[in-house]
Amino acid sequence: MKRRNKKPSTTNFNDPQKGFDSTSKRIVFILLIVIIAVMIATTFFIIYKYGSFRNMFVGETTESTTEEVSESVEIEKVEGKKNLLFAVTSPGESELYNLFVVGVNMNEGKTSIISIPTCLVDASDKTLEEEFKLGGISQIEYILERMLNMDFDAHLSATQNGYKFFLTELGSGVEFDIPEDLQFSTTNYTVSLTAGKQDLSFDTFVKLLRFDEWSGGREVSYTRRGELLGALYTQYAKPKFVTRDVDKFTYRMTHINSDISPEDYVNDLPALEYITSADFKVNVITPKGSFSGGDDTLRFTLSKAGTNELHEALTLTVPTEE
Repeated sequence: MKRRNKKPSTTNFNDPQKGFDSTSKRIVFILLIVIIAVMIATTFFIIYKYGSFRNMFVGETTESTTEEVSESVEIEKVEGKKNLLFAVTSPGESELYNLFVVGVNMNEGKTSIISIPTCLVDASDKTLEEEFKLGGISQIEYILERMLNMDFDAHLSATQNGYKFFLTELGSGVEFDIPEDLQFSTTNYTVSLTAGKQDLSFDTFVKLLRFDEWSGGREVSYTRRGELLGALYTQYAKPKFVTRDVDKFTYRMTHINSDISPEDYVNDLPALEYITSADFKVNVITPKGSFSGGDDTLRFTLSKAGTNELHEALTLTVPTEE
């Protein structure tokens, strides 16, 4: 009996034109394209929302994540006041350029900003600039607390470049309505601006804080400086600029000398978040008093009305008349 040969199958699974392998390859190829497209789309979404893959896991380190964290925090009203002292100094910190006091009254929803003349005379007949050369910003804080019968919650001091570097961690500049054309040059800086709303770079901003040739006299310069700081406050006192990352806060403060510790910052976060989330009225105060002497011997003495106005802005009660 003849042995029958088994008829080979008509379907060859290794045929490149047909069969199981060809169909599988096409399916796998399509799946790979879909997976790659999804990965690319996911990557763009994460970068858009968080800034990077790292930010998605470690928390807010960019503006976008700061906004999201701030919005998710439950803000509670905080009572009381906060008084802060700011100083801008020369590059070597040997000369006092600017002195500002910012008083935030959380009961009334009001922020008072005062540019204090560095030539203000204290009880010992020394100017604040002279006192600064003796003991720095701590000395100024001590003297003003006794002159105004109030307390400062913190002080901050930095060179012009120090403040500029600190501010660039927040943004790129300040919008300010220049009230007049400015054309002025000294050996230290040059100012050239046209009247109207301007986007001031931080470099121009810190230069304008020293400018004292505004029309209207010497007193107007202190009003303008207060207005400049008020514009900065209005623009950046927002929840999205408040970080809950203590390491990020510590890094920002490397540009500034301050008595605010990381622990102080954490403790004051509820107040800071409340202040930046509320629409506080900004009140710029021009110190009232009299100037005497020339450019090299300039001195300023607060009047009784000026002292009362500052005291009222920085404390919760008006001093009792004697």
